[in-house]
Amino acid sequence: MGERARTSSFTGNNMKNLKSRSSVPHSARPAVRGVCHVVLRVRRGLPWLRTPKTWRVLERAFRAGKEKHGFALVQFSVQGDHLHLLIEAEDKTALARGLQGLTIRIAKNLNRFWRRRRGSVFAERYFARAVQTAKEIKRALAYVLNNAHKHGVWSSPTTPDPFSSGRWYTGWWESFASLCRPLRAPPVAEARDMYLSMPSFRSLSVAFVPSGLACEREPFDPRLAL
Repeated sequence: MGERARTSSFTGNNMKNLKSRSSVPHSARPAVRGVCHVVLRVRRGLPWLRTPKTWRVLERAFRAGKEKHGFALVQFSVQGDHLHLLIEAEDKTALARGLQGLTIRIAKNLNRFWRRRRGSVFAERYFARAVQTAKEIKRALAYVLNNAHKHGVWSSPTTPDPFSSGRWYTGWWESFASLCRPLRAPPVAEARDMYLSMPSFRSLSVAFVPSGLACEREPFDPRLAL
């Protein structure tokens, strides 16, 4: 069967069933100005992201694409097969355009590092949800920065996850006397949100990982990957 025939046959009930199984409904995409929690998953079969060399590639990409008009990456963490991002966006369009630019930059850098001439890196869809109240923002902030504790890939009670923007974060309430903060420019933009820029609100424990966030209730569906 030719490509055109296969494409045209995937209509009607089949398409409706696929949409009904989607774990990231369009209604979950934020449509308001403010802070957003975004999860980007890589395609199956690609290398693990939490390695020192891959981290350096990602850090450079984050630094180069952390900010553009109406879009700012303010915190992130790198897990084995996905990224957690905390983003400030003026609106849905700014979020989409900012993420498009950032993911293209990351994909090009990773493909070059992995010696892949071409090929998509990220799944077709991403999880994104606006977090608006003070409680939601605080929980999303902790969830992103301390996500490695949830996955069991980082357990230190005295040091933030090195595969995150935690080393640049200045709101830890623990006294990290031994923490060596990088001298290079941070790979995240300065937060402008009222809560994220408030010193008392930013106070956070390195071991606190909230549960019950929407991204846990809506797992990624690999059938939607490119």
